[in-house]
Amino acid sequence: MCVIKKFFKGLNVLFLTFKISPLYSSIYVILTIIKAVTSTLITTLVTAEFVDTATKILQTRESQNSIWKPLIMLLLILLIVNVINTVLSLVKTLLSFCIEKKYKPLIVKMQAEIDFKHLENKDSWELISRVSAKSEESILNGFTAFMTILTIIIYIISVLGLILMQVWWAAVLILVFSAPMLWLSVRTGRKSYQATRETEEFRRRTEYFGDVLIGNNNIEERTLFGYGDKVSNNWWELHEKSRRLRLKVRLRYMVLTKGSTMGLSFIAILVAVTLISPVISRQLSAGMYMALIGTVLGITHQMGWDMSWAVETIVNTEEYLKDFERFQNLSKTSNALSKPDSEPIEFSTLEFCDVKFKYPSSTEYILKGLSFKIERGRHYAFVGGNGVGKTTITKLLTGLYTDYEGSILINGKELRQYSQGAIKALFTAVYQDFSKYYISLKENIALGDVAGNHSDEQFLQIAKSAGLDDVLKDLKNGMETPLGRIQNNGQEISGGQWQRVAIARSLISCSPIKILDEPTSALDPISESQLYYEFEKLMRGKTTIFISHRLSSTKLADEIMVIDNGRIVEQGTHEELMSMNGKYTKMFMAQRKWYQ
Repeated sequence: MCVIKKFFKGLNVLFLTFKISPLYSSIYVILTIIKAVTSTLITTLVTAEFVDTATKILQTRESQNSIWKPLIMLLLILLIVNVINTVLSLVKTLLSFCIEKKYKPLIVKMQAEIDFKHLENKDSWELISRVSAKSEESILNGFTAFMTILTIIIYIISVLGLILMQVWWAAVLILVFSAPMLWLSVRTGRKSYQATRETEEFRRRTEYFGDVLIGNNNIEERTLFGYGDKVSNNWWELHEKSRRLRLKVRLRYMVLTKGSTMGLSFIAILVAVTLISPVISRQLSAGMYMALIGTVLGITHQMGWDMSWAVETIVNTEEYLKDFERFQNLSKTSNALSKPDSEPIEFSTLEFCDVKFKYPSSTEYILKGLSFKIERGRHYAFVGGNGVGKTTITKLLTGLYTDYEGSILINGKELRQYSQGAIKALFTAVYQDFSKYYISLKENIALGDVAGNHSDEQFLQIAKSAGLDDVLKDLKNGMETPLGRIQNNGQEISGGQWQRVAIARSLISCSPIKILDEPTSALDPISESQLYYEFEKLMRGKTTIFISHRLSSTKLADEIMVIDNGRIVEQGTHEELMSMNGKYTKMFMAQRKWYQ
């Protein structure tokens, strides 16, 4: 009963496919029906006529011209079936393009609107990955599987109809014995799907270790540490577990399918034996007998193998549609796709008032009553150890999380009351985990102000301000050179240079508040200190927020805030904090030698 329910739930994919492309879906269904009827009913009748005519010619020496009609019809049927197969392949390809055109943009749009908390949640991210990776494949395979089942049903009805017209009781007998075999085929497909899912975890882990062994990202450490044998052993162990499990799954599938096929073969034998009597009594011609047996043998193969595959695919598609529904139901950020306002608001003050926050996956607060005030035109540094809540401040300010307690005020107005466009125009940020875009250097920088209309000279000046002089000298086509190795003429740059590109994106933005959230982690301390000094010169008179556990930026700050355990524990200028001889002093003295 569960399998039947799954089957009817899977019918959703039919409605979905027709909704996406009524024309191509209709053509595919019509051609499938024509092919099925032609391959069974018409082929069986014509084959019977051909055999009967050939037998009559041999027995009575009748004119051989009479054989041409059924022979030509058989050849014509073969041609028609081949043409239909070709057209079906073409329609299937066009249908795949329609599904991709419909669902890829939809999935990308939905993914962009999803609340940020889901992107940081492992289960939600896996769900998003599954839905994004298999959209057109899952829907198209489900549709094709239904067409396979439709074909088998037409085959069975056609054969039973022919037998019913010749020997009605034989048709009833065959139907009675076919029902449990059909159920077994359906159950085989269901079991095969369940068994395949058992191997998923091993497959993912095996792929990961395989990537560690051969991927470019790990080549330096792999060579230096010589961990190839260790990882190779881990890979081989997982591979063997996966192989044994897959073998078990395959054997189970083979046993179930073979068992089903043997049962269906018994039906074929039953048909052959049952119809002998009508042949002897001349109720059934020898040609019809041979044609029916040939058709029944073909159906038993399809019921044993194709039916199992079709049911497994439909169940798989139904699981995908359930994933897609869960994906649709993930909470979303309203107006997430809105562009930054063309004119940022006139910024005056930013204030945290007793802000408390915990991540959705945690029961502990990361911010525990955080309060501070930021004023226009001043530089601020937030410092502290790892995990104390520094980066969380950035996530709250930029609207990635809105379910905080307390108040965050911009010009005295609650942050959550501003539109997404206003927030995007207000802040620009450079993160530690910055993005690498494998496009030209000019396009990379332009992403910081998509609405802007900057000259080549301005782009060049911004690049130099971000310390990209050496990069510009090495780029073959200057600012137009693609970065990375994706394009044929692309050039790779170092991690530190990528960070400078990210900083250049921030510099070109006209946002009134600049946030640097540990963006210099890939730079050495001296280069980091120099970059902060250069950045301070460029941002003089503008509001900047430096967030770091390294203290190279603190001397540039008008005010330093030391965060510990989700609260501000010390606050003041560099000189004031050093005179306190507290937490900041200890941190600075421990790092002092890095910058001398």
